[in-house]
Amino acid sequence: MEADAKAKVGCRVKVTAPLKVYHVNHVPEVDLEGKLKDYVAVWKGKGISANLPYKVDFCKEVEGRGNVKFVAHLKDDEFELI
Repeated sequence: MEADAKAKVGCRVKVTAPLKVYHVNHVPEVDLEGKLKDYVAVWKGKGISANLPYKVDFCKEVEGRGNVKFVAHLKDDEFELI
């Protein structure tokens, strides 16, 4: 499973689950697309129990602020590869 997860790193993803990003103001919870940045369930060669093991980079246009970059951690059933 870890090898499959690492193979996904760098792929573009689309969020398929309802997702509200609370650490970025005024970002809606629909139609988020981003790039899978890292698989964080393994740290320094050891497996850890990460509840949200995928780190995803996003860049979303926010009215009055331009493009806003942020990161969110997701589970594998919350996104699909595009």
